[in-house]
Amino acid sequence: MYAYPQIIVNTYIKIGDDFINIFDFNGHIDKRDYIEGSIELLIYGKKLIDRSVWDYIVDLWCYLSDGLSVVYDGEEFKTTYPDQPIEVKFKPIQSNHNILVSVKIGSEEKKIIVDKKAFLSAMLDHAKQFFERLDIIAPKVIHDCTYHINLLKKIDLNRRD
Repeated sequence: MYAYPQIIVNTYIKIGDDFINIFDFNGHIDKRDYIEGSIELLIYGKKLIDRSVWDYIVDLWCYLSDGLSVVYDGEEFKTTYPDQPIEVKFKPIQSNHNILVSVKIGSEEKKIIVDKKAFLSAMLDHAKQFFERLDIIAPKVIHDCTYHINLLKKIDLNRRD
């Protein structure tokens, strides 16, 4: 679990019917693609995503990494889960100092405004740790993620906007 002021991000992998925190999983995944899992995202106590919403977790983190790069550059980002009609959107607002984060599952949409730097810090740290852990437990997958890992490395939170 990675926690910043009021931002909590967790990633779980689906093993059978169970969801195991990726950092607690000590096994080895021999699959090259389609590793199922979920993300848990709480901002200021509001649960935007929980374990009940799962999909292909590696693809999802690749999509979200793209989004972090896009919103870092001050642009709006929108994607869906890899295999479900769940929409995730990051929209810079208020002179690019905050981000409107929204998650739409069916007809229900959850939204919250969060400090851009805090959000990027929490998500970046977790994404980097996710990919590092993935390299250990599923090494056949990680080389497919190189482009997205490099996007994360280019984000400089000390840059002045």
